[in-house]
Amino acid sequence: MFFIEGYIMGLGVTPQTVLPSLWINGLFGEIASGQESQLKSLMDFYNICMDRIMCNTLELPQKCVLQASNLQAALQENMPLPSYCKGMLAALSFIDRSALRSEQLKELNWLCRILKGFSSYINARNIFGTEQRNFEIEVQEAKQSLITRLSSTIHQMRFSEQCLEQAQEPATFDGFNRTELESHLHNILSKDDECTLSLINDLILVIERELITEQFKLRHKSEFDKLFEAQPYLILRGRKAQIQFNMGNIEAATDELETLLPLTLNDAYKNRYQLYNCYVKQKSWCSLDELLLTKSEGSFGDLATRTLLAFAQGGNTQSARKLKSELKTIYPAVELLFDPSKGSEEGYSELCTDTVNEYINRGGKKAWCSVNGGLFWLKSND
Repeated sequence: MFFIEGYIMGLGVTPQTVLPSLWINGLFGEIASGQESQLKSLMDFYNICMDRIMCNTLELPQKCVLQASNLQAALQENMPLPSYCKGMLAALSFIDRSALRSEQLKELNWLCRILKGFSSYINARNIFGTEQRNFEIEVQEAKQSLITRLSSTIHQMRFSEQCLEQAQEPATFDGFNRTELESHLHNILSKDDECTLSLINDLILVIERELITEQFKLRHKSEFDKLFEAQPYLILRGRKAQIQFNMGNIEAATDELETLLPLTLNDAYKNRYQLYNCYVKQKSWCSLDELLLTKSEGSFGDLATRTLLAFAQGGNTQSARKLKSELKTIYPAVELLFDPSKGSEEGYSELCTDTVNEYINRGGKKAWCSVNGGLFWLKSND
């Protein structure tokens, strides 16, 4: 446990982002299927540690103590403090030392020296017993300075003025083609498979570590979906839910969207469409009705879902037929739900076609097909 905490805190020192797929394998090896709950707990703890680093509220675990009367026992290799320090040293091995400035390298070397000193009693004797001073006093002073040294190293590695200036410098790589790169990234993210989902999860975790922390979300709660910095994060999470839905993991998609929607008060990306269709697939009619009451704006997706809900709950009732008539009158391109070829034949407006296609891409047709007789009823004119 202490090794893991030290390891994760060490990741927060690294100036170069270490992807979860890399550091988790370094810590545990390959994660077997069926261990998703353990992995989620690990990432939740990771986020807590990163929040402490971002807020500079660093502290050692309470059990990482050194009793002056029994230093040798406290510095046995399996004890809390040595385990914590060895974990941090393992994570610091990810740092590319050749890319560091002299100030960064100096700070890192000092931190590693202290961590190595606390990794075992023998190392402590070698490192803290070199001066003409009382060994016990020098060890206690090093222990008291550990958090200060850690904080100083993190600042120099990630938050110093030079780091911030470097982060703001535009990329100037020879042969860099932004349009080509964006097209390549779009092609990768457009696939509905486990590899894409894994990539998106890694990207989300990096963003949550570097910027969109829990404190950031709370601080900007009322304007979160308007922030420029939040847009890639919102797009990735919406895409994650869409892939989960398309792959048939409706429960996971529902959980993702229920967490995401409170962050987007105006739902500019219309993630509610996907959640509507999750509830339809799960036959969660009460949840669907409540969501329609709170999020519906009268758009095609809202009206189509309200129509489907009426039919699913009551069949071909008068109120359901009224909603169907209204839907077909306002949005004649609704025919694309049961006949995709109608788009070119009927010449619907581009806006109307795009609106219907967006709803279909968020699982709208699958939702109608999941309700027995839904599409047949929608197509009929009674």
